[in-house]
Amino acid sequence: MWELEKQVEELVSEYIKESEAVCVSASDIGLDSRSGVVYISVADDFVAVSGGGRSINYYGGFEYIDIDQIITIGHMTFYSGEASRVRDCIEYYIENTENKNNNQEEQGVETC
Repeated sequence: MWELEKQVEELVSEYIKESEAVCVSASDIGLDSRSGVVYISVADDFVAVSGGGRSINYYGGFEYIDIDQIITIGHMTFYSGEASRVRDCIEYYIENTENKNNNQEEQGVETC
């Protein structure tokens, strides 16, 4: 059973990388910083968190997202960009990332 769990976790990690997801503070997607650290993929239209998503549900307002737009695979919970709350976060990230990325490249700042 442990081998299966390990394989699932490896597949999820591979998917996160292939989806061009970046690890950022929840405040970078317009949420309360107490929501923690999230992965966001503009390319694949999702926000994901490690674990059950308890903080993002409570502090980020994700508890109102329809269950059909949430999937947990291994240790990651994915929230679909089809949900308006998630769509708002993705749009916020897109709008606020260009200048931040330029500053990070100049300063050599890394995320997560």
